[in-house]
Amino acid sequence: MKKCPLCGGALNEQRVTHPQEYQGRIVLLENVPAQVCRQCGEVLLRPETLEHIQKLVWSKAPSGRTAQVPVYDLADSC
Repeated sequence: MKKCPLCGGALNEQRVTHPQEYQGRIVLLENVPAQVCRQCGEVLLRPETLEHIQKLVWSKAPSGRTAQVPVYDLADSC
C-alpha cells in the first residue's frame, strides 16, 4: 500500500469533488478518482486524471449543471 508523501499515512482510493480554478472562475469536478490519506486527508490525483481534468476544463464543453457557492472573505475578520 502506498503512503502519503506528507505524513506517511495509508492512502485509500476514493471519489472526491475537486475544485479547479480556470480563467478566474472556479469549476467543480465531481466523482474524481483520487488517493486520500486516512491520517491527514491529503488528496493525490494521478497525472492521467489531471490531464483529463485539463482537457475537459479547457475544452469549455457545457457542464452538466451549475451551482451557486457562498464566498467568505477572511481579509476583514482575521
